[in-house]
Amino acid sequence: MKIIKTLLLTIILLVIIGCTVQEGDNMKTINLKTKDNVNLVADYYKGNDKGIVLLHMLGKNKESWFNFSKELNEKGYSVIVLDLRGHGKSELNYKDFSEKDFNNMIYDAKAGKEYLGLNKVAVIGASIGANTALKVADEFSTGVLLSPGLNFRGIDITNAKSSKPILIVASEDDKYSADTSKEIKNNLKNSKLEVYKNKGHGTNMLDEETKELIFGWLDENL
Repeated sequence: MKIIKTLLLTIILLVIIGCTVQEGDNMKTINLKTKDNVNLVADYYKGNDKGIVLLHMLGKNKESWFNFSKELNEKGYSVIVLDLRGHGKSELNYKDFSEKDFNNMIYDAKAGKEYLGLNKVAVIGASIGANTALKVADEFSTGVLLSPGLNFRGIDITNAKSSKPILIVASEDDKYSADTSKEIKNNLKNSKLEVYKNKGHGTNMLDEETKELIFGWLDENL
């Protein structure tokens, strides 16, 4: 009986270990260096020949995208989830940033795209990450902006333009973003604005309804 119990425990452990390895097979943590020589840490999910770069909110990190990035990868996309400069495990401290430093986060998004090395790449940003995403949108195939604002920490997109298809998502209970998203859309010829009622700010809006909206947008535009 002891031998049988030992064998059963061994089999169970092997199954658990096998599942754990399989779950992590598509993801690895990587180091990137930007054009202006800032060291970044990111998670990379290996997928197909269509890529996504994810940019988080101020004071957050790549883990705020964890569930969403896994779902994107399960749909086949290659995904880069950045710790933006000054955040998470990346170099610098955002609390010491000037407006110029915040604007230089465009180099983080570009470094993520360069690592993917794909022709079709979308950039998805939340809050200050959304403003950064719009700043670099013309270098990507499409963009998704969750709770952008006309000006976050000096990243001013009041007059930002883009020739690429842009999806803007906001919530009425986040008044500044909801109001200014309408102005942002007016400057973008090839864009769609979706304003929900009670979903909060940035990645907090990522419930099933919002995710399905984004997945549909990516299916059509990437």
